Amino acid sequence: MKQIFIIFSTLIMTTFVLSGCATKLSEKASLVQVADSNMIKGCMFLGDVHGSSGWGGGAASQGMQNSRNEAQEKAYLLNASHIVWVNISGGYSPFAVGKAYKCTKE
Repeated sequence: MKQIFIIFSTLIMTTFVLSGCATKLSEKASLVQVADSNMIKGCMFLGDVHGSSGWGGGAASQGMQNSRNEAQEKAYLLNASHIVWVNISGGYSPFAVGKAYKCTKE
C-alpha cells in the first residue's frame, strides 16, 4: 500500500510540475486569427513562422500546443493579423509551421 501511495504522489507532483511548463499564448498574440486560404485573399504575406517543443511522446498534444503558441507569437511579432497553418506535427519532436498575413479592413 505504501508503494502505491508513493507512486501516486509522484505522479501527482510530476503532473503539477509539467503543467507549469506549458507555453501560454500571450494576450496580444491571441489576437492573431487562425485562418484558411479563403480568409486571407487580398492580404499581404509577411513570412513563414515556425514553432517547436521538446514535449513529445506521451506529452505530444501539449508539445503541439506549445509549438502552435510559439509560431503564433512569432506571427504577432511580424505584425500579422492572421496565420494559416501549413503543418502541425506531434510525435517525439512536435513542431508547427504557419504563414503569417496582414489583412486590413476596407
